[in-house]
Amino acid sequence: MNLRQIEVFRAVMQNGSISEAARFLRVSQPNISRLLHHTEDQLGMRLFERIKGRLYPTAEATMLFAEVEKAYRGVQIVNDVALDLAESRVGRLRLVCSPSLGLALVPQAIARFREGREGLRITLEILSQAELIESVRTHQADLGISMFPSDDPNLAAEKLRHGRLVCIMPRAHPLASMQTVTPADLVDYPLISYHQDTPQGKVVEDAFNQVRVKRASAIEVRFGHTACALVQAGAGIALVDEFSVMGATFPGVEQRAFAPAKSFTLSILRDRLRPVSRAAEGFSGQLRQSVGTDVALKI
Repeated sequence: MNLRQIEVFRAVMQNGSISEAARFLRVSQPNISRLLHHTEDQLGMRLFERIKGRLYPTAEATMLFAEVEKAYRGVQIVNDVALDLAESRVGRLRLVCSPSLGLALVPQAIARFREGREGLRITLEILSQAELIESVRTHQADLGISMFPSDDPNLAAEKLRHGRLVCIMPRAHPLASMQTVTPADLVDYPLISYHQDTPQGKVVEDAFNQVRVKRASAIEVRFGHTACALVQAGAGIALVDEFSVMGATFPGVEQRAFAPAKSFTLSILRDRLRPVSRAAEGFSGQLRQSVGTDVALKI
């Protein structure tokens, strides 16, 4: 029996007559009758007895119907899984992101995206820029959410927005009374900064060089959120990307504009030649929406 024969047989069994089966399948009665006769001839057995104009299933038809129902349940499972995949409700989504973005922006986007998708398994890993690029390039991650550009020819970058370099300090610090802080304003205070070989360090070093002020770091860190934690503890002041202080993650830490202005570019990185899953596309859309509409994340 092919799928069409099974479909017609099931419709007749469920509806009790050829006319009702034809109405259910939206075909003509003669087509149903011809296919039913052909099926019986092909199988070499009768599936229905015709008594006084009514159809009665044979014992063989009843046994066959039980197996047909099992098959239809399997088809329905396939359809349900396909729909879940199309709606990103099941499957796996592997994300990597810059440390600063993993504090508020990306977690908030994940929380919103996962609503109604409880069967979707999401992994999030916080990596340095070099590790992030390598993870996406080698397909260990579906998407990378980065605050630095990538010149890797294998990766496509979708730029979402720019984030500023800001100065952070404890709430009672003298610099908190200023609207805009410059490198010259920082020389009298212990500066928490980055090694000049890191992406953040290059941005900060460029800002100091632009106004010809020497940068002297009292404490060196690798990531912006570490600098925030040290500022919160009263260890000094710092220059960080504004993504690090989004979402009130560090209570008691104030931020002020910094000049000369420097910025970071929030981007979604993906393999240029490899199609992404519907889950990855859906999350990208959620991240765009979070960046564009969430007041707490706006510049």
